[in-house]
Amino acid sequence: MKKTVLALSAAAVCVASAAPVLAEGQNPMTAPVQISMQGEASMTVANDEAVILFSAESRRPDAVSASNDAAKRGNAAIEALKRFSDKIDVGTTGLSTNPVYTRAKEGEVSEIGAWEARETLRVTVRDVSVVSDVLAAVVGHMNYEGITFRVSDKAERAQRDELLKAAVADALRQAGIVAESIGRKSSDVSVASVRIGSHSAGGPRYYAAPMMKAERASANVAPAVIAGTAEVSLTVTVEARLPR
Repeated sequence: MKKTVLALSAAAVCVASAAPVLAEGQNPMTAPVQISMQGEASMTVANDEAVILFSAESRRPDAVSASNDAAKRGNAAIEALKRFSDKIDVGTTGLSTNPVYTRAKEGEVSEIGAWEARETLRVTVRDVSVVSDVLAAVVGHMNYEGITFRVSDKAERAQRDELLKAAVADALRQAGIVAESIGRKSSDVSVASVRIGSHSAGGPRYYAAPMMKAERASANVAPAVIAGTAEVSLTVTVEARLPR
């Protein structure tokens, strides 16, 4: 079950401008005062998606052998992932073959001593409860280089309305404080416009050394990982007015 904790931030930037907003032919002495306020809201949301990077490397005397070996390992990993097909998306993000040159002695020319091939897979896991099982399924065929946990677009959209309400309320709260500080009532504040600003979310990263491949393959144990949480935030700028 996803756990969501609401934590509103009151650390917003407040800027009040005494410049009047003038309509054509309007007396500057009676024109309303414009106040520009920035509101912010944030939520701590459980990460519900993970991106895992896998790689397979092979060094062989010739390019064909190296490529075939890397491809064989990649194909085996893809086959092992098929049982998670309803919960993951798999894509090949890299496939390369490069020569490995010998170290030339003085006066000699370097020669191709071997060939290296590398294949990389990117696996997006839409159900973080199976991340350990996905790792265990692939680790016998490919190395895993790292995991990024994040909040999915769907989960962000679900929280966006609440964040927007909270951010606007934060800006209006500050506008009310400004009004009261100059001898007006908070109820005198009227909203002229609202601009939606930045919307961000971040998540922790978990890295695994490639050497863990052999250890996990022999032990056949799914590594334990924790998805953690991410701070999802939204800022707005509210242009408010006070009558003179």
